Amino acid sequence: MDRFSLLLCVEHRIYREGLQKALADRPEIRAVLACDGPAHMDRHALDGVDSVLVDVRANPSGDAAASVRTAFAAACGKPVVALGLDRDENALLASVEAGAAACVTVDQSIDDLDIIVQSVLKGDLVCPPRISRLLQEHLLQISYREREVHRLTKLSSREYQILSLLKDSLSNKLIARQLGLEVPTIKNHVHNIIVKLNVQSRTEAAAMLRGAGEALQ
Repeated sequence: MDRFSLLLCVEHRIYREGLQKALADRPEIRAVLACDGPAHMDRHALDGVDSVLVDVRANPSGDAAASVRTAFAAACGKPVVALGLDRDENALLASVEAGAAACVTVDQSIDDLDIIVQSVLKGDLVCPPRISRLLQEHLLQISYREREVHRLTKLSSREYQILSLLKDSLSNKLIARQLGLEVPTIKNHVHNIIVKLNVQSRTEAAAMLRGAGEALQ
């Protein structure tokens, strides 16, 4: 592939200068620019840059995904590679979800980084196989949750109100007393809820609302 340019977003000067020098010596890299971190990126710094490398360890809160999110928002569509991650599955997955096209862990080398960046510039998402599986599972969970939310939106306001009380484990009698309705009316609403949600029981209906709660807010 053609030679490419990188922007290093690294707060620590010694690390930044050492990495800049190591990368600049590689024949496939045209130029290595640098800034003090994702918060200092601007459009001028991105001119002619093919990919952004961000050091996630410099975040004061230790939130690697927050550093990636900041860099991704400022990168103007340039692929972002997260540097310095531990092999913690949750941190790696969070970084990919935040916008990282690839993650370089603390035990990987300059050669690994070079290969990863070249893969990213070909349009590939680069992460360990285990993280790829976790990401796929996560996307499937999101898809399933969206289907549940869609079914919940079919409920009337009264049915949703009753389902919320079912979620709190209230009986038909207690729900009727709280809403000022007759018990047979509550039973009819519960039956309609079960049919609309395509579930087998009131317990399953309540679990669906409990699981989809954050998505409905």
